[in-house]
Amino acid sequence: MDAKQKLKLITRNTQEVLVEDELLKLLEDEEEINHYIGFEISGLVHLGTGLISMGKIADFLKAGVKCRIFLADFHSYLNNKLGGDWERIRWATDNYFKQALIASLKCFGVDESQVEFIGGRQLYTNNIVHWETFMKVGKHVTLSRNLRSISIMGKKQGQDVDMATLFYPPLQIADIFTMGINLAHAGIDQRKAHVVARQVAKKITIKPLKNKKGEVIAPVAIHHNLIAGLTGPSKQASNNEELKMSKSKPNSAVFVHDSPDEVRQKVQKAYGPPKEIDFNPLINWVETLIFWGETKMDQAFRVKRPERFGGNVDYNRVEDLISDYQQEKLHPMDLKTALSDWLIAKLEPARKYFEENPQAQEALEKMKEWTKIG
Repeated sequence: MDAKQKLKLITRNTQEVLVEDELLKLLEDEEEINHYIGFEISGLVHLGTGLISMGKIADFLKAGVKCRIFLADFHSYLNNKLGGDWERIRWATDNYFKQALIASLKCFGVDESQVEFIGGRQLYTNNIVHWETFMKVGKHVTLSRNLRSISIMGKKQGQDVDMATLFYPPLQIADIFTMGINLAHAGIDQRKAHVVARQVAKKITIKPLKNKKGEVIAPVAIHHNLIAGLTGPSKQASNNEELKMSKSKPNSAVFVHDSPDEVRQKVQKAYGPPKEIDFNPLINWVETLIFWGETKMDQAFRVKRPERFGGNVDYNRVEDLISDYQQEKLHPMDLKTALSDWLIAKLEPARKYFEENPQAQEALEKMKEWTKIG
């Protein structure tokens, strides 16, 4: 596989690459690509994390990228996840969240041994260099810029926050340099942190990021698409980020360990008006989950229908499906049924992992209780 083929794998089904030319140069120079994506330990793992994020890791691995998943327990505490309870956060990290990510990777044929898992406690303990880097980052970020960056935590600009909240963006940025990451990966909602990381990269003197030639470089940042929630747009929603699937809104999300009946029930209730394409989760899921951000697929996506409604139809091109939907040649209920069938099959390895792992199943039930999702 040459550099351009690897570039296509790494960048497909993504919303933005900062910047593509730099990524291509890393590949052409045969630099070791060190990737990471970080996750707060909060609610149940939904399709945005389990399929979009882990699916991109599968792409990266095929391209020869060294992949790392950061279980951000310290960040979870700063952002008051699981009620800001340290004991719950630390218990949930390994007993549920890591297990759910391992289960999700199996949906793409990826074994956990192919990926490195690391937690904040593991990274930070007895690591003075990290805290020196954290402070160095803070010296190159203004208070106003830092306040704007707290949107990566789901906070709104101008919202009254405690002092600990302000630690979050520079801590996340320092993680990149401490781990020697030259490919930072997240949803587009984490963009502000990555932009700052790129801007301060050449000012980091304690542990700067370097290429094989010893030159100081900035990390490349890659942002995958955010999957839309099932409930559709609110009157106030104006962009895809506001429409993203939320683990705190169970009716908007399918979780990786949902049963076939749960998947069908949720998808059947999804927002999906006939003819409408914009802000339609059904179309969003077809584009980002099934077609994986590409125009054409070798294996067709089949929509099963009774003969009296036109019979089965196979789609190899996403444009054809969208066109039929806009012209009402494809009914929302038929698309929902096909989506449900596809998801149930795709998530089968994750369900099986939980069914065959009693400890993971017990942890799932505890997480449901803690997050009030039954």
